[in-house]
Amino acid sequence: MVSTVLAKASESRRLERLVARSRPARAVAMRFVAGERLEDGLDAASALAERGRSTSLDFVGERVVTEEDAREAAAMYHRALDGIDARGLPAGISVKPTQLGLLAWPARCAELVDGIATRAGEVGAHVTLDMEDSGTTEATVQLVEACHRAGHHHVGCALQTYLRRTEADVVRLEGIGASLRLCKGAYAEPAHLAYQSRRETDASYRRCATRLLAHGTYPRFATHDDALITHVLDEAARLGRSADSFEFQMLYGVRAELQARLVDEGFRVCVYVPFGQRWYAYFMRRLAERPANVLFLARALRGQVSRRADRGARTVPSLPVDARSGPRPPETVPDPAGTEEVDR
Repeated sequence: MVSTVLAKASESRRLERLVARSRPARAVAMRFVAGERLEDGLDAASALAERGRSTSLDFVGERVVTEEDAREAAAMYHRALDGIDARGLPAGISVKPTQLGLLAWPARCAELVDGIATRAGEVGAHVTLDMEDSGTTEATVQLVEACHRAGHHHVGCALQTYLRRTEADVVRLEGIGASLRLCKGAYAEPAHLAYQSRRETDASYRRCATRLLAHGTYPRFATHDDALITHVLDEAARLGRSADSFEFQMLYGVRAELQARLVDEGFRVCVYVPFGQRWYAYFMRRLAERPANVLFLARALRGQVSRRADRGARTVPSLPVDARSGPRPPETVPDPAGTEEVDR
């Protein structure tokens, strides 16, 4: 129930404005976001590269309302690719198609994706089209197919194993040689489109992972789940996949110790590094995946109310005041070890 409410809340512009103005909320959000500037994302990618990890930079934002917004988002990805090239980073980019106008101007979106893919090819960077809610799945898959027809074989997409159609999409896209990111998914979807239990979603993940290891072109396994990581490693060994023929992907700020252990054991790890000012929706979906972090945020917000009360500011009557519970530094946010998978 809490996860569903938070997932829905991620779509509220009113709540976005409220949360963005809250210092405690921003402090918690920066546990999962590198910062609001491109330089923050590039700096995070540089630091991770020093620790043996590649990265995929994500300029947070989605569902733009004007063509100018879409062009500006595309321009940011071009600048990100320029930065990756200038710094010599082992990095790619993750792009949400609705951020480029997929829903409103699909033809224009395709042009922008083609331009980004062209620049990425020039600098040797992989492009992953993030998967959003089920209403955009088919259009996103078609964008990948169009990119491959145009010769952009370094473009792939995320596939979400909680969707019932995903196993067919794995077969469809591995057939053109697309490098795919496998994740569970983080959007609220109806039962006729998506599995509603973790057991079914995990079973789908295992089936898709085995298929990709058997037939896929450099599969990318986005998971923090120990059981699924073990499944991938066991199946890779059984099928004779070398450690450099696939990778694990994890979220910025999540399970750094697991990332380090996998790297130390010789496996590839890519970290999804979001940056930008429109971090609210991304942040809310991270809370939805790990509701325990909501308690931390609530304590921080209560502390903010306490300080306002001390200054004589008007407070919300129904919110309890506890002057002892102020915001802690971002690094002390409880580690979301059980985090579900990113909506990529």
